[in-house]
Amino acid sequence: MDRRRFLALAGAAAGAGIAAPAYAASYPGYDGGVPAEMHDKLAGLAPYGITALAFTPSGGWVIVTRDGRYFARGIPDACFTELGSLVQAGRQITCVAFPPEGGDRWVITTDKGVSARGVPAECRERIEAYYDAGQQVVSVAFPPAGGDRWVVAASGGFYARGIDDECFQMMRNLTQGGRRITHVAFPKDKGWVVVAQDTYFARSIPDACYSRMGTLHNGGWQVHALAFSPSGGWALSTRGTLPSLPADKVRKVENSVGGGTIWQRMNAYKTPGVAVAVVTGNKIAWSTGYGWLEAGSGAAAHPETAFQAASISKAVATVGVLRLLQTREIALSADVRPHLGWTLGRRSCVTSSAVPTIDRLLTHRAGVIGRGSTSPAGVCSGFDAGGGGFAGYGPNATVPSLLQVMNGEGNSPKIELTTAPGAEYHYSGAGFVLLQRMIEQETGRSFAAYMADEVFAPLGMKSSSYALSPGFELAAGHTSAGAVIPGKRNRYPESAAAGLYTTVLDLCRLISSLNRAYTASGTIDGPLTRASVHTMLSTGPQPTMGRGVFLAGVGTDRFSYLHDGSNYGFRSLFEGFPKLGGGYAVLANGNETGLVTEIGAAIKKVYGWA
Repeated sequence: MDRRRFLALAGAAAGAGIAAPAYAASYPGYDGGVPAEMHDKLAGLAPYGITALAFTPSGGWVIVTRDGRYFARGIPDACFTELGSLVQAGRQITCVAFPPEGGDRWVITTDKGVSARGVPAECRERIEAYYDAGQQVVSVAFPPAGGDRWVVAASGGFYARGIDDECFQMMRNLTQGGRRITHVAFPKDKGWVVVAQDTYFARSIPDACYSRMGTLHNGGWQVHALAFSPSGGWALSTRGTLPSLPADKVRKVENSVGGGTIWQRMNAYKTPGVAVAVVTGNKIAWSTGYGWLEAGSGAAAHPETAFQAASISKAVATVGVLRLLQTREIALSADVRPHLGWTLGRRSCVTSSAVPTIDRLLTHRAGVIGRGSTSPAGVCSGFDAGGGGFAGYGPNATVPSLLQVMNGEGNSPKIELTTAPGAEYHYSGAGFVLLQRMIEQETGRSFAAYMADEVFAPLGMKSSSYALSPGFELAAGHTSAGAVIPGKRNRYPESAAAGLYTTVLDLCRLISSLNRAYTASGTIDGPLTRASVHTMLSTGPQPTMGRGVFLAGVGTDRFSYLHDGSNYGFRSLFEGFPKLGGGYAVLANGNETGLVTEIGAAIKKVYGWA
């Protein structure tokens, strides 16, 4: 049965037992492709501040204002009756929504509670949980696919089930800047809109609707109500101006990457996915994800996504090495060779008295074959440029053991002394392979197991692993052209040098721990003592390095430690500022270093760390 009710604009609210406020000016609203009657009612009710606006799957619609005026056409009888009862009881309606299955299914949220019929059980439970916690639900939305898919946004948070992953990514990102999600809407076929107080994002909605959202925003109005009809129409309105909120540093970073936005720079570098996290006050201040785990997939990149960290593996492995030294009382200046259970060879021009110490290995000065010292294989000077890194092993390759790597039986040269230890700097992944071997020989455990127990567990780094193929969600690597690399990820048995999988959240947990230990007056909880952290973050045999990390701004308040990384299909960067209690981590599944460098520079500029 077709039901409708319209409270006359003049004095109707008072007749319903609600005081009618005076309105100094009309609130703007726009629509397109909606029934003529709805267009007229929107224009008439807009001056009173529309709080709820919705279409049913069969084309019915309802409009509710802040003072309880409402008009409905073609909505379920029970919904219409309940709406009237709530208005008569003095409740302010915050949202009306209809699941896409149609029929007698609906939800009405108010300033004091919820009424619903036929919605997914968990959806209703989540709504009620927000009210029980003293929060007001402001938006409920159902994607067109139906079933157990929904979003609930409240005054203090949001919860979603089964929605488009990028939509969830955007809701999370917006709330990281101190904003609240105020409205979510889904068109009939695909796409979404997320509104967060003073900003909004949308995908695959009608161009005219998106343009009018911009008109409202640019005019200083907040988007409050937005709905899409099953026939492709749309309607939106506001009931107030944009709020005055503190500066959103997340948005500032996003919009100042390499002279553009982070999305523009990702596109320019053909990088599908990026994750970012920032530390302030030695705590994770915010974390975001952009784009996709894999080009062409429907899985978005999130801060919880694990990427290959590439050479950041060396910085994290250094924590494990220093942990071993402090627990086994091994000197930093000790010769590494007695701890290897393997004979480290040397080229003819390296004297037998040369000592490759642990300290020199950590600072790329141990004389071990490395970048700039790869070939010719029998010489001790005039080396070719490059080298020192590892290519990894693709999907069809047999992965050698660590000992086979050391003996040159994989796709890299045999590890040996090529220059006098201490004499020259040659960036050397092979040096960290020896440190990995030392840990395994000393502990009788695999390097991956040792790091999991001794470093990751104490720091709460639950999504970090040196295993060849961890079991948690992993990003896929991409070429410089943006194509997925064969096998999605190469494998690196040279774990300490290049094999770490981690998240930006876990890297920032490490940054927070190192920062706090460095500035503490005594030892704090963590894998390393204060003395070991000072060893790691102080200049060693290489003037530009601590142990396993590079140093910048030594002697200033902006003193920092950092490391970047480049594996096939992945780029990474992290940096900590101990005296400022700050830091950041950036992980990307593209093959261009420029992107992570630009994001790091944007973060440092916004926070004044440059």
